[in-house]
Amino acid sequence: MMLSKPSYGPRKNTGIALIQVLLITAILSVLALYLTQTAREQITIARWLDDKASAQVALHSAESQLLFSLLTEPFLAENIDLDNNNNDSDAFVEPSDASNTVPMTLKSRWNFFGKAFAINEHVKVAIQDQSGLIHAHYPIQRILRTLITSQGFSEIESNVIIDNLLDWQDLDSIARINGNEEQTANSTVRNGAISSLSELVHIKAIPPRLLPILKENLTIYRRGNFNPRNASIELIAALSSKSIAEQVNTLRVNKQLTKRNFIELTGIREDDEIYFYPSNYLAIDIFSQVGKSIATKVMTIKVQPNAGNNISPINIYSNRS
Repeated sequence: MMLSKPSYGPRKNTGIALIQVLLITAILSVLALYLTQTAREQITIARWLDDKASAQVALHSAESQLLFSLLTEPFLAENIDLDNNNNDSDAFVEPSDASNTVPMTLKSRWNFFGKAFAINEHVKVAIQDQSGLIHAHYPIQRILRTLITSQGFSEIESNVIIDNLLDWQDLDSIARINGNEEQTANSTVRNGAISSLSELVHIKAIPPRLLPILKENLTIYRRGNFNPRNASIELIAALSSKSIAEQVNTLRVNKQLTKRNFIELTGIREDDEIYFYPSNYLAIDIFSQVGKSIATKVMTIKVQPNAGNNISPINIYSNRS
């Protein structure tokens, strides 16, 4: 009797089908993972966009609130007499007037020496009074010289730097004693007011290590009296001493700085060039953050609360978002 050989066909087909099923399952799993990851990324992007929009809205709302307060509120607290002296009523302290029923008003939180303060949970603002800076076009030379010498430069070197700064900007071609009006192949004197502090790098007489301190303490937006109460710690230290500058800063951060204790600490008094009151020229830096999204705005303005006759109450000199 002849025995037939066993057939392996169905088993082979079953093995191939299993491999196919596994491959299809793997492909579908990879596709599902891809779609899930894509969906998560889309949700994250959508959340970022929503946070970015919220940050922008919070920034614009805070800007409007701040500008309204600057136009309607006096810059310094009134009727405050920490030293029992009616002539010393302009301290940066929280108003104690019972008629002020709005809790934590902007007026009670703001300062004008560049320290950031919160407007709400998302927005912080820093305001720098331009009278707390030295005007780059028409500097009070004794103050600028004191700042430069405090950085380790001699008085002769300081005079060279100041004269070169002035020669760079004046319209004539007559050099000052320590200045320079010469134009060479590698250097051209501007003979016009600088439009940005970044131009200081082109004045060869200014050492690179001095540029950061000059940029921090100079302004191109206001000419007039100097207000040392809103100056930087470095500038106050140059005009007095480092320890005194730290004491002044502690007092003003805690809103306890008065005209009297400022004079007693620094020995600086008001004169024809120095005046202890903020100007209406302000550099404002607004920072808004919602989640990981950030919106910023930097602007320099002139506030004119009593403007009339088609004059804008706010003049914008620079505006960068």
